[in-house]
Amino acid sequence: GELVAAVTYPFGRESSLSIGIVSRHSNIENDSFGFDFNQTDTSVGPGASGGPLVNMRGHTVGMITMASQTGNMGFAVPISVIKKALPKLLQNQHFAWGWLGVKVAEVTMDLAKSLGLSPVRGVVISTVLPDQPAAKNDLRPQDIVLAINGVPIDSPREFTRLIGGNEAGKEVTLTIFRKGKVLSQSVLLGAKPTSSEGREG
Repeated sequence: GELVAAVTYPFGRESSLSIGIVSRHSNIENDSFGFDFNQTDTSVGPGASGGPLVNMRGHTVGMITMASQTGNMGFAVPISVIKKALPKLLQNQHFAWGWLGVKVAEVTMDLAKSLGLSPVRGVVISTVLPDQPAAKNDLRPQDIVLAINGVPIDSPREFTRLIGGNEAGKEVTLTIFRKGKVLSQSVLLGAKPTSSEGREG
């Protein structure tokens, strides 16, 4: 409900200002465990990406990153996340978000029953991509990821958010259910390849 404004450059023209509200806050208790986008109904379109989202005091609260096809909904990276990257960027250093190298899916009741997992929770690794951090650390298809750094995982979206919100090169600890046992596996995250897509993290 907070009033915000987006400063954009529609179609490469001079700067434009549009007003709206924050429709959904990222609602992250600890941004060291990844991040989510702030959603706004401020009108954004082509040329909006990279523009600031500011509050009524003129403080930047995020950076517009994506917009809906109709332009009536935008998504901004929270300023707290941007601050994590700024020190390296100001020193002309490369900054990359974390990457594990797996595809994940929801855990169905049938799958949980066949693997002996109760209650149903976590996400299942459906594919381990070759030569990526997961493969190098012995993560396997059919592994159930229950938590990342102690934070429970409830959906593929949550998994992707928590992995992708950490910096490449950071070590994370995965709690895994495999063949009836709960294991703890530390993995050093890599940088996301440009060709990746879908429910990958």
